[in-house]
Amino acid sequence: MFRKLVTSFVCFSLCLLSAQDRLPIDLTTEIEQVEEFPIEVDKLDEFIQSYYTLLDSEEYLKGFSFIKTDINTIHNWDKRLSGFLLKLMELRSGLRDQVTIYQIGDSHIKSGFLATTVRSSLKEYFEAGDSGQQGTLNYQFTGVNGGSFQNLLKNTLIFNRCKELSPDLIIISLGTNDAQGTYNAKRFKGEIAAFMDHLSAIQEDAVILFTLPPDSNKRGKHNADLEKVGFEIESWAEKHDYAWWDLSAVMGGKKSISKWRSEGLASKDMIHFSPQGYMLQGKLLYQALMRAYTSYAGADE
Repeated sequence: MFRKLVTSFVCFSLCLLSAQDRLPIDLTTEIEQVEEFPIEVDKLDEFIQSYYTLLDSEEYLKGFSFIKTDINTIHNWDKRLSGFLLKLMELRSGLRDQVTIYQIGDSHIKSGFLATTVRSSLKEYFEAGDSGQQGTLNYQFTGVNGGSFQNLLKNTLIFNRCKELSPDLIIISLGTNDAQGTYNAKRFKGEIAAFMDHLSAIQEDAVILFTLPPDSNKRGKHNADLEKVGFEIESWAEKHDYAWWDLSAVMGGKKSISKWRSEGLASKDMIHFSPQGYMLQGKLLYQALMRAYTSYAGADE
């Protein structure tokens, strides 16, 4: 019952978000509403906090046996994220005023549930350092319906935003739409190259984390092209010494979207996810980042 309430409360709670944290979302088109907000819950703030506490619970995650928390890691973090992780350490210790993260993605990111969960968790930890001098974790995101490496190349808003923010970390969460049409490996490699060349021209030596696309369906069946897309993104990242996070593997691998759907974590189209599902993904990404951070902090001591 509680899982169903969580899905409902997230939609309702949007009205309580501050102007800075309000999600750019159209509930009628972006998110499947499972049921109305339960009237018996009269203390919404406590309910929100209880869900974040639930996401922090290992027992809660263990309830989803298909989620592979043991492999929830950022690959190649030690080669390309060390400088960024140092900045996070300085932020927490009061030696840095601000760290900026910019996430670029498709409709998975546009809804805001995933990105806002990562942002809230990071802010809670890194803005609550022991120094008494609070810095700012500035986490911005842009999601575009139907976004892909190919069509976002022409999106001046995203590249202008990169130039304005000059982020310490850019998270690129694309690939779902690249695998929805007729897939061609050679063409896709060229589209990644063109996108990354343009991004590098905007921000030279950018620190980048790729998140591989989640498992989903195409035309009512498992989308086998997603593994091909994920492989090419991972290969590109490895070749150019970027970091990557394999969401598809962490969420359970091939055909795991069906298991997410059965738990109320995915939408009926078996491509998108429910608010609860996106927030769970956000918590998993946060945990992967923190795993890299604690490894770096331990090595630095």
